[in-house]
Amino acid sequence: MVVTRFVGRVNLEWSGKTLFEIATNLKNNGVGRVVYRHSFLTRYPEKSYYRLTAVTPYLDDWHRKSGLAYGIKVFRGKVFENPRLIKAGNKADWRLVPIEEEEEFCRLTESDVRPERIIPKFAAFPPLLEVMLRQEMMAKGETPPDKMHLPLRIAKSHFSTPVQQSDQILSNKL
Repeated sequence: MVVTRFVGRVNLEWSGKTLFEIATNLKNNGVGRVVYRHSFLTRYPEKSYYRLTAVTPYLDDWHRKSGLAYGIKVFRGKVFENPRLIKAGNKADWRLVPIEEEEEFCRLTESDVRPERIIPKFAAFPPLLEVMLRQEMMAKGETPPDKMHLPLRIAKSHFSTPVQQSDQILSNKL
């Protein structure tokens, strides 16, 4: 008898079906239905799901594991209005929300929305760097200020979460 041994880690979170396996078993390829990834449900405290708007499974894929899917995305409580391409449709951790539970599942409360973070505008220099800067300023004949602060700049992109900057100074003390 041949014994097969698998080497490597087993991802226990990926115990569902692919998005296309679910969608092809539904009427109209699941358009209008709500699906979510189980890994997002366990990873984030806020709700993350998709409401499917268009699903096109590849018919040459006999196992129904690939295709194109679009949906209205809700990620960590933030609703993205325009339909987006679902890039992780081939991962096997998708779950379907039953029709009876869709309204309750999609209702967003205060705990389902990601809170806005407050980040200071300035941070204290690391101790050794501050000493070096003071020595350089004194060598040039300048008087160093009493407190030296490093301005923090927030890089913003379409993936960034909303942040607010306060006038507080971030200290490097543990």
